[in-house]
Order: sequence, then structure tokens, then C-alpha cells
Amino acid sequence: ASPSSPKQQPVTARHTADGLLLESISYTSPAAAAITPLSPLDFAILLSLCLDVQNTNPTNDDLTAEEMAAYLERVLSPASSSSSSNNDDIDWTIFSTGLLERAWLEFDKSWHTKERSLLQLQALLDQHTSRLTLTQSTYESVESSAPVQKRLRHLHKIVYPPRWELKRDLAERYAAMGIVTSAAELYEELELWQDVVDCYKTAGKEKKAEGLIRSRFEKGEETPRLWCALGDITKDVKCYEAAVALSGERFAEAFTKLGRHRFDVEGDLVGAGRALERSVGVKPLQPRVWFLLGTVRMRLEEWGEALKAFSEVVAQEPEEGEAWSNVAAVHLKRGESEMAYFAILESLKQNRNNWRIWTNKLYTCLDLQKTNEAIQSCHTLLELRKQKPTSVPPLEEKCVRAIVGQALRQSAAADDDASRDAASRTVERVREFLKTLEAHVTESWVYETKAHFEASTSGRSSRVVLDDLMKEYRALQAGASGWEMDGDALRKICRVAMQIVDCHKEEGGKESLSKGRFLIKGLIGKIKNAGYLGEDEEPEEVRELEHVLGELQDLIRAL
Repeated sequence: ASPSSPKQQPVTARHTADGLLLESISYTSPAAAAITPLSPLDFAILLSLCLDVQNTNPTNDDLTAEEMAAYLERVLSPASSSSSSNNDDIDWTIFSTGLLERAWLEFDKSWHTKERSLLQLQALLDQHTSRLTLTQSTYESVESSAPVQKRLRHLHKIVYPPRWELKRDLAERYAAMGIVTSAAELYEELELWQDVVDCYKTAGKEKKAEGLIRSRFEKGEETPRLWCALGDITKDVKCYEAAVALSGERFAEAFTKLGRHRFDVEGDLVGAGRALERSVGVKPLQPRVWFLLGTVRMRLEEWGEALKAFSEVVAQEPEEGEAWSNVAAVHLKRGESEMAYFAILESLKQNRNNWRIWTNKLYTCLDLQKTNEAIQSCHTLLELRKQKPTSVPPLEEKCVRAIVGQALRQSAAADDDASRDAASRTVERVREFLKTLEAHVTESWVYETKAHFEASTSGRSSRVVLDDLMKEYRALQAGASGWEMDGDALRKICRVAMQIVDCHKEEGGKESLSKGRFLIKGLIGKIKNAGYLGEDEEPEEVRELEHVLGELQDLIRAL
């Protein structure tokens, strides 16, 4: 645009009525917006249909909540009553039931709606009393509340909980939100002392909880649950024993807590196992207790009992990945690799980022000669170690050597086209795996294994073999300070040097032989300059190297 042209102004975004998200439906004509008044019986039927949706659909599901909300919206609509549009003329019990159901739905939506839901539940609870509260703050609101005859008029048409059930529900929701002090007050009004104690413990008021328990004991209100709570606070095993005795040995939680105390505090594995056995005997459906019992049996090396315990866990909770892993570990201890393999697969379905499970799979696949799956396990372990280098241990040398050995044996034993093709694919996977391993691990055994593998598949004269041997030679010298004085390190380095010379001899060229002579001559010089300790004369390795050096010189002169 030219300088004299007017400047372009920002475009103002204008919303039409069709583009707004309204709080409620906006009809085009008043006739369409008219709501047919309903009778109290109609409201009761709508609430019944609402509950039917809840009872025949999955709980805590957004779609179920939306279907229920449609019925509640009709019940709570200001113009729903057949007598008037004023909410005061709508039946008290039916309207309260609708508010209660809506509050329960909102509690499961989000943290914002949870607060509103709690206030609504508190208001519904307060309207049963004549005292002033946060939601019933004036005497006028108390006096204007519906009289008893109106409240009970349609009581048998709907499902409205008693006051004490509503109070307990509100207390449980307070506790779930972490508002434990308010929850404790409600529980105390209901004389649910165990729940009061739990709230005090959560709030860090152990002394107050202990005082409450002892005051109930003084009034003769001893219960096994309160004795267990006192044991949790005081860490006194006699409290758990008292709970067991008071319950006539029929209270599973007392046995469970006694077993945990024996296991965690006293370290008495036999006593812990005995108590946990009694617990699951009284109440078998306790997967957490079965898991702990299996752990105790594993510590005692009672593999049959441990397998039984962990099998109970996976039978009751098939998605418990740790239990499947322990089932596999027990099978491995018993030499049952095939059974361990299937248990590990189930465990990996639930937890694919646990390096211990992948290590168990690696061992199992090696036992079952499943080389390709063993390679996959190694790749996964390398990736996990890359993500958490301090938590995941490195691959074990023996496992890598076992994979290479299996692949080479399978290749040598192949006697038909199908087996040869499968063995060939496995060999290529091993080759790619060793390349990947070389990028993660720079220890000498990696290059030694790779050189052995390439020599067995490509021949000793392969350039790859020579490169791997040179990397191993350098890694040995770099990884062992003072190797000239260390007999074991010296022998390893001399062995690798001999293998390098053999590769140069097979190539046969003057340049290659000269490289070998230079390598051996330099190695002899390093050993002699360092001065070999422990012997008066030169070590045998030096004499062997000098002999090889002489052979190389003869071969070079002969060319």
C-alpha cells in the first residue's frame, strides 16, 4: 500500500448467537421452550429411570454420567412442577434426591466440581438439623424449611438415604479429598471410632488417636480393629495378639498385621509365614496378603509354597505384573524354564519397563534356545540402560557369549533349506546386535566376542576380524593400568597380539606383515622398558613374542 493510503485496522472478531456455547438449550420459539409440568409421581419415575441407567451401565463412566444427568436436569428444572415454577412448591424429598444424585455425579468429574459437590452434600445434611451452619446460616432458613408432613409425603416412592448414611457418605468423601479433620468430626458424631482413629493417623495426630483408643477401652468398648489400630501406633506386637484373641482367631486383618510385624520389624520369617497363612485361611480373597506370603516363602526357599501363593495372586488379579514375575522366578529356581517363559510373557504385558523382568526373560530364552527372543531382550535392556544408566545394570558377558555360541551352533547344525535360512537370519541378528552393543559398551570382551563371531562366520582373513582384534588390544591396554607388571593382563594382551599376527600372516602381503612386526616389536619394547617385577629373567611371553618377531622378519625377507 502507498504511504497516503489509510492504515489497516485489526479485524474485530464478532460472535453470532449460533457460535456460542450456552449453559442450557435456547429454543427459537417460546412454544418449543415450554416444559410440560409433571406430578410428583412422574418425578419419582424419572429418578427411577436415572437409577436404572446407573445400575445397568459401567460406573465412573462419562457416558453413564451424561445419561443420568439428562433425567436429573428434568427433575431439577425450575418449571418442572405442575403447581408452580417456584422450587419451594416442588416436593422436598424428590427435589433433595435429585440434588443428591447430581452431587454424587459431580464428585467424580473433576477437582472443581468436587468442591461444589461437597458443599451440596453438606447443605443436604444440614437441612436435617435446626442449628446454624455454613450452608444454613440464618434462623429464617431453618424456620422456612419444609415441615415433617411434606418431607414424608412421597418417601416410599424414591430412594433417599437416612441421615446417618448421608453423614457417613460425606465423611468418606471428605477423607478421600484429604479433609480428614472434618471427616473425623462426622465419624465421631456417628461413633465410628475406627474411622476416627484412621483420620487422626492420616493427620499425624497419633497421640490423639492413641488417647481415643484407650478411652474407648476404659469404657469397655474393645474391638479387634481398635487393638490393631493401637498396634499400628505403638508398634507393640501384643496389640495384634490381643486382637487375634479377642476375635476368636477369626479376624483376618489381625493375622495380617501380626505377620507384617514379624516380617518387617522382627525379621521372623517362620512366624510371619505362619500368621499370614492363618490370615488367608480366614479370608482367602486377599491378593496383597498372598503376595507377602509368597515373598516370605521365597526368602525361606520354600519354592512349592511360594509358587502356590503367587499363583493365588495372579488368579485373583491377573493384571498383577510383579506377581507374574515372581511366578516366573520360582519356576526358574525349580528348573521349569518352559513354565517360567509363559509367566514372563504375562508379566511383560503389564510392565514392559522393568529391567528385572527382561533379565529373567533373557535367562529363560537362553535356557530354551530361543536365540532371537534373547537378542530382543538384550536390545530392550540396552535401551532401558540408556534411559536410566544408574538403575539398570549392564549386560552380562556370559549372556552375550551364550547368544553368540547358540547362533553359531544352530548355524553349524542346520541340515535343510528351512533350518539354514532360519539360522542365517539369526546370524544376521546377532551381527547387528553386536554392532549395537559395541556402541554402548567399550570393554575388551565385547571386541573379543565380536572377533570370534566374525571369524566363525566370515573367516579369519576378514578385515572386520582384524579391526575387532585391534580394538580389543587397545581396550586391554587402556583398561589395565600397569598391565606390563600384571601377569594375567600381560598374558591376555600377548594372546591378542598373537591373533593379530596370525591375521596378518593370512593376508600375506609385505605391508600387512610389516604391520604385524611393528606391533610385536613395540609390545616387546613396552614390556622391557617397564621392567617385569617378580622374576629375575624375562617372562616366557616376551620370549614367545621375540620368536614370532623373528618369523615375521624371515617372511618379509623372503618376499
